[in-house]
Amino acid sequence: MKISKTTSSALLGMTMLLAACGGGGDGVPAPAPEPAPPAVKALSVGVLPDTQGGGSNVSVHPMRALLELYKQQKVDVVLVVGDLAENGSAAEYRQWREVAEAYKPFMTFLPIMGNHDNKGMDQDWHDLVADFIPADAEHMAGARNKNYALLRKGVLLINISYGWMPFAYDFVEQTILKHKAQARHIVLQTHNSFVGNKYGLLRERIVEGYKSEEGDVAFKGVYEKYRKLLADHDVVYVSGHEHLYARSLIRDPAQRNFMQIVSGSASYKGYENRFGEHELVQNTLMLKARTEATGTLDVNASILDFRDDVLDFKAWYAEHSVMKNEDGPKELAQPRWQLFDRFRRSAARCEKLVYPASFPSEIQRNNAYDTSYRSSACPSPQGLVARVLDGENLSFNRHDTRSRSMSAEPGKTEAANNRELLSLMQRHMFIAHESWRPNLNNSQRARLVNIGQADEEVEVRATTIDLKKQLILAWEPRTESLQSEVLSVSGTAGQGGTYIDPYGRAKDIATAAGLPGSLGDGSEAGKRPVQLPAAASKGWTLDGEGQGDRYVLEFGLPKDVKPEQVLLARQDGAGRWQALAQAGCLSTRPYAAAYLLTAPADVSGTCAAAPAIVGFDAARKTFWARVSQEGRFALVARP
Repeated sequence: MKISKTTSSALLGMTMLLAACGGGGDGVPAPAPEPAPPAVKALSVGVLPDTQGGGSNVSVHPMRALLELYKQQKVDVVLVVGDLAENGSAAEYRQWREVAEAYKPFMTFLPIMGNHDNKGMDQDWHDLVADFIPADAEHMAGARNKNYALLRKGVLLINISYGWMPFAYDFVEQTILKHKAQARHIVLQTHNSFVGNKYGLLRERIVEGYKSEEGDVAFKGVYEKYRKLLADHDVVYVSGHEHLYARSLIRDPAQRNFMQIVSGSASYKGYENRFGEHELVQNTLMLKARTEATGTLDVNASILDFRDDVLDFKAWYAEHSVMKNEDGPKELAQPRWQLFDRFRRSAARCEKLVYPASFPSEIQRNNAYDTSYRSSACPSPQGLVARVLDGENLSFNRHDTRSRSMSAEPGKTEAANNRELLSLMQRHMFIAHESWRPNLNNSQRARLVNIGQADEEVEVRATTIDLKKQLILAWEPRTESLQSEVLSVSGTAGQGGTYIDPYGRAKDIATAAGLPGSLGDGSEAGKRPVQLPAAASKGWTLDGEGQGDRYVLEFGLPKDVKPEQVLLARQDGAGRWQALAQAGCLSTRPYAAAYLLTAPADVSGTCAAAPAIVGFDAARKTFWARVSQEGRFALVARP
């Protein structure tokens, strides 16, 4: 399969249309492996972020609120991403158990150690936490109860404790290869992010790596191998540690993506957004930070629902003012859970990275900077074809980062001096702005300051970043009531136009300019205020019916099906298939760009005022529909 490449090495593989499991720019989904893994019975996997509670405590109120939600949602497995406790003491683990034991009959816990758990003694972990690990788990030699894997209903769950990623590559790879015939989905959970907003293995182990640190040296040898392995097998990487929520795509050396989910917080502290997106290897799709500076905190809940080859992901937050156990549960006694992130994908899918419509129009597009939802044709396993014809990413979220400085330590760090440290950043993390290779996040993303002086250092500059979106067209099997396979569309409605500073404090994207240098044209101007569409919420909560940017979907007609027999329909929130337009409202004209804003001349009255405008292009044998909702689409029989 071909891999699309751009002409600039820094932009290699910012491909516009990718197929499943690292497919190429031709938009053709990767073929199913032979033999195909068995069907996945429904498995629901929740994530329990850091529960360290300050002092020597576990944050029992956020933890209990999360597990109660997971019980209500019938979650089967909970990934416990580390930092269960503040100091890793036996007393804290007993406190953690007191909460978890009540939910043990309803769900399986898969705990790993975080950096705070490492402050305590291994034996306390083995005695008080490890018995939560299922008996049929497969353990890494020499790291029992710290690194292990579990296969459940066609989902392979690999669990690696803090500090072990540099040394666990062989275990991860061998486990994947051993189970790939049975695993339709693979999730790797560890504590530290691969590419983080505050921490991250890339920055800590590679860019700031120490020659004396065995882990840093070891990670250099497996960094590229990990990226390739995780992209090869479509692995979802789940972490904690950062006390903020971030979902992004990480690119491997061949520029294929794997998904990273930094799960947020269930503790009594939130962390600020330090570095933001690492443009050379990362595209950020959602970020939500909330620190004590806002007066409240978030508790974050994420659920990955697996069925057959479909992953349906949702993330919620609940705002609360609980800062210590002694405060009592307060708002967390009855949390107000708000859905703020989601995506749905299958093995037979096509993807497109869509940039926000905020960067200057005069800059070079470099084969990558595309703000349109317009996509190539995406074929289904049965030969049906769909694509997006029109629409632009007009509703997007924005956030600020803070300045962060660091220095090389000659003789100790891999970088012998600050210029070498800056060079490592521009090799692995950030794009150095050039007219032929613009950095859309800042004109001086990282720079040397106080050059030649005793306090010379590398500064990662505070900046303003607009989130991207991942358009996913994913095919799912036809059911008896339908006349076609099902097309799931996600990525058009995931952001409402929020704007936060590094600490989570709200700003108004419609009036506030971005930080200096963030415009994206190489100048010192900041990003401009954004005039959002009227339907944009400017809030975090996602619309339950998938309301978002307007776009135009094209949906092909199956062989042996006549257009007068079917209508294009969407599944509503109650699971009912509703025709987007009745037969009397269908246009007979092929789609034209003007129809994104106006109805065709042969659609008038109440038909023209309907939420969706639908036509049939007889020459192409396709339906087209102007809609403003993502979701699941299929053809249904006409009444």
